[in-house]
Amino acid sequence: MKPIHVLERSVAERIAAGEVIERPASVVKELVENSLDAGARAVTVEVEGAGLRLIRVTDDGEGIPTDQVGLAFERFATSKIACIEDLEQVTSYGFRGEALPSIASVARVTLTARTQNAANAVRITVAGGEIQATGAHGAPPGTTVEVSALFYNTPARLKFLRSPAREQALIAEALQRAAMAHPEVAFRLVADGREAGWWPRAEPVQRVAELLGAGVAQDLIPVRGAVPAGAFHGWLGRPEHGRPNRTGQHLFVNRRPVQSALLRRAAEQGYAQLMPVGRFPAFALFADVDPAALDVNVHPRKMEVRFRDESRLFGAVAHGVRQALLSSPLIRQAGVGPVGSAVLDEPARGGLLTLLPGMGETAAREVGGAYGTSPTRRLPVLRSVGQLLNTYILAEGPDGLYMIDQHAAHERVLYERLIAARRQGSRISQGLAIPLTVELAPSQMAMLVGYGDQFAQMGFEVEPFGAGTAILRAVPVLIPGIPGADLLLRAIGRLEEDGEGEDPLERIAIATACHTAIRAGDRLNPEAISALLADLNAAEDPFTCFHGRPTIIALSREQIERWFLRG
Repeated sequence: MKPIHVLERSVAERIAAGEVIERPASVVKELVENSLDAGARAVTVEVEGAGLRLIRVTDDGEGIPTDQVGLAFERFATSKIACIEDLEQVTSYGFRGEALPSIASVARVTLTARTQNAANAVRITVAGGEIQATGAHGAPPGTTVEVSALFYNTPARLKFLRSPAREQALIAEALQRAAMAHPEVAFRLVADGREAGWWPRAEPVQRVAELLGAGVAQDLIPVRGAVPAGAFHGWLGRPEHGRPNRTGQHLFVNRRPVQSALLRRAAEQGYAQLMPVGRFPAFALFADVDPAALDVNVHPRKMEVRFRDESRLFGAVAHGVRQALLSSPLIRQAGVGPVGSAVLDEPARGGLLTLLPGMGETAAREVGGAYGTSPTRRLPVLRSVGQLLNTYILAEGPDGLYMIDQHAAHERVLYERLIAARRQGSRISQGLAIPLTVELAPSQMAMLVGYGDQFAQMGFEVEPFGAGTAILRAVPVLIPGIPGADLLLRAIGRLEEDGEGEDPLERIAIATACHTAIRAGDRLNPEAISALLADLNAAEDPFTCFHGRPTIIALSREQIERWFLRG
């Protein structure tokens, strides 16, 4: 074993700098946050060579007193905290005194600062962590930091950078996050002498809309709610504006941009079943939390935070997002024009289940009483005008034509009735005249045994009978004629699929509803169509099935009239 020794100061500083300064965008982030901590109302960022040749950040903040400029480059020198207890009340971006020393240890830095009452500015130049020059200088109040030759003394770091275009994009993203958190501040980005971004002072929703993009911004849904030791607010993109990745998701805690898997999962949970698998919502969420209820000192770049009451926070955010979405009209539109907010007529007595062939009156009454429907009225007044391709219901509304996917709509209705039965503690089963023997693989049997209570709550009466066999005595009362063995196997199969965080009861309900819903290609009589529309209107979420596919799409009157040259 080699002898233990203390690293030279210059080596230690470069190692420490690597934790804070990964790339040019890291420099921009740290310097812009210093400007915001200084109360800046305007921040300009200029870069050359994707930030490797030059990064210049200029602000109109309060500046740095002349006698403290040199101290700003000392590691762990800070004006934000004085003792360990202050970490529980941190409200500033910086507080550890690492940003400027870390940058100066791997680049050449020139800082020019002037306070409002100072006669002159002061300029200091630092390279490789060593002060090169200092003296008076002419400049307006505020601070300008110039960083050149980034990583000149750590060339190995350059090998891990991406293309100049990608590094430039990361710089823009860092500035965009700051602009979203501080709409009261004007930001400008200049790249190689050309203006690459300009964000004038704006209202918060305007800034969010601009940065989320035109497609998402036109119909942002506001959200607001309480969380442990604080509150949150923000704006949500509509489900149809989902993206193939999470690039449209922005999270802030006490105005600090963060990467929080907890908050991200909570927000996405609020979108559950409103978007197809593989699509991700766009949103901007801002949590304002008592600093004592979180830890911002868990990551070198302060991009992560730890919350004191994570479970309650998750539930509050997920619930708030869900309520905001379901309180908004989520009918997808094929054309343009507003969607009416009127409600459907009273639902047909008994709903769809009493009108489909094969359902006796007694069974229908039992199902309707046990499962029930929500009194919510969320769709426009619709008048059925027929069926297209035996798959889509066509209906006239107050503002155009509506197309309803009969399978997706019926899936939603049946699923919510099953979940309602679960909430009410009802176990509505239809006994089989002759119990069925169902052959199961070992993995399937393990699922059946492990989730026996959940199967019972969903209306299945089934029990193991030997090593690879189960006896099925009853199935959920939905629509007679569905093979019970197939229904059980579908439900077990759904449990075997990867469904992290998904309630097993909901997974059984999804499989049951999917397998028993009317199909594309099924011809429906007018009474069944009217009843399905009424049942869909009574659903908590009439806009999507549990796969996230839309149940209903609107085609506006304006669009139809343009097609016929009436517009």
